Amino acid sequence: MLTGENRSHRGYHAAAHAAHRLILDQHMELRRLLALGLVQTCMPCDRRSGLAALLVLVGRIQEAFVEHLSDEEAVLLPLLRVELPAGLLRTQILREEHARQRRELEALNVPAEDEIADGLADRFDRLARALLIDIAQEERDLARAVAVLDGTQRAVATVEPCGRAIRRDCW
Repeated sequence: MLTGENRSHRGYHAAAHAAHRLILDQHMELRRLLALGLVQTCMPCDRRSGLAALLVLVGRIQEAFVEHLSDEEAVLLPLLRVELPAGLLRTQILREEHARQRRELEALNVPAEDEIADGLADRFDRLARALLIDIAQEERDLARAVAVLDGTQRAVATVEPCGRAIRRDCW
């Protein structure tokens, strides 16, 4: 028999897995764009046209990243809030990290005139590497959270209150 609490847990579990899949798909695209940018910084071509191409790519990365951060906030923050009190701290950390990433991308997308000639490629290289590290850490954290959730679900799904076994495949 499924109680309201079990249904709620099942819904939470499904939402967590859907959020995990969405985020992983977006990370794949972000990694591709960041890799293209890193390659662009190493290309031995005309400096002006190479920097112009990098600026166009930075705009695409910023657009994709802002969409990703908004999606993360829409799907992850409600899930994190459920895990009181640790969820509140994790929510605050995630919001601060997202604000920092948005500021860094905005600054990179609107470089000063002298940076176009000198430091854009270096700044992009540093930011891209930092974002790739952030993505990898986030994926590890999400994988752990889903594994814990899956373990909790298995424990909850073992026995009904009356002592009869519950079919695990109905979760």
